[in-house]
Amino acid sequence: MRPLDERLVILASSLRPDVYFNIIGHNARQGTTQFVIAAVGDLPGGNPENQATALQHGLTQFVQSLMDSTYLKHSAPTAIYKEPLARPDEMKAFFEEIVWGRLQFTYLSVQEKELTQFLRDQRAAGAAFDVTACRNSVLAGAVAWLVSRGGSPIHTFEINTAQVFGEADLLPYLGADQYTYRDLSKSPLIRGATRRINAGTIHRRRFWLISAAVAASVGLLAFMMPVDLSTPILAAAATFATIMSGVGLVVRSPDNS
Repeated sequence: MRPLDERLVILASSLRPDVYFNIIGHNARQGTTQFVIAAVGDLPGGNPENQATALQHGLTQFVQSLMDSTYLKHSAPTAIYKEPLARPDEMKAFFEEIVWGRLQFTYLSVQEKELTQFLRDQRAAGAAFDVTACRNSVLAGAVAWLVSRGGSPIHTFEINTAQVFGEADLLPYLGADQYTYRDLSKSPLIRGATRRINAGTIHRRRFWLISAAVAASVGLLAFMMPVDLSTPILAAAATFATIMSGVGLVVRSPDNS
């Protein structure tokens, strides 16, 4: 079992609820209880001013229908019709395992120009991310930013069998070998990029701790040395402080940039 992500941020570029049901269901089985569903940009078929509400309404209605042994089938962006579940017992068992009402949901609308700040805030809160349902432009930008800041868990839900885009694709009907919940940050390509970023980055807090330690050592040495030797040491310390102050202005801080 993978380490628990207490908060999962789902970057959403679609109004279709099936994929979010699978993502949430899988993570809830692992113990995750907090979900942030962020509608990024303009979702197809949705009102640009009300993306988060549309997502919330669609997913809530979809889940309630499954609880009532009914599947809401989307035949077009706005065409939805009901059909009875072919295998209601398995769905009932799923909702006995996962008490949906105990999960915590936050729905947000995020414009692409706001995405960097949103990722920064969620990363600072210790969130993991899911990019299964976000469009390629959002996926590329989000992964690039997260990697440039030293990496975060970036997940994607992948069905390993031929999809029918219906009830059979839902999590309760998938065996353990029929889907993969992949952490993209563990892939060799992204791990290599993250490692290179981490190796070349000095975090601002670490930088100033190192600077303070060196400065304290120089000061202690100057205090203990004879006067005729302490003068050049203090001069060196002043030079050191000037250099470090200048460098400190340009030290890269992944958490604050």
